[in-house]
Amino acid sequence: MRRSSVLLILTLALLPLSAVVPPRNVGKTTCFKCHTYEQRTVQGTPHDDEKSCEGCHGPGEQHLKSGGSSGSIFSFLKANPDEIRARCGECHRDAIMARHAEGDVSCTSCHSSHHYVRKKYLLKADDNLLHNPA
Repeated sequence: MRRSSVLLILTLALLPLSAVVPPRNVGKTTCFKCHTYEQRTVQGTPHDDEKSCEGCHGPGEQHLKSGGSSGSIFSFLKANPDEIRARCGECHRDAIMARHAEGDVSCTSCHSSHHYVRKKYLLKADDNLLHNPA
């Protein structure tokens, strides 16, 4: 038992530091250096806050270090409905969100922070106006 504990401690000590330290946020100003379209579309919406880009897509450090590799950050285009609902549900926890979670649809079936037609509710297209159009 003692020998296995020593081996475990040695193994953990030899792991690269990056495997232990989670990626860091880089801030929306850094994101906007490359993502200018996204900067314009998110301004003035509820998602233009201190969390901004990384609140939805996760820490940007690895994405920045990889030169912008799409596999290094959360992509709503590549995620399945459960992953999208979980990601959006980190902030949006209410009765409306619970109703939206029924069926095999995701938040991005009707809403988008960047590709909306109607700024109110960030609705993507008029044909998705299943909600109150007010």
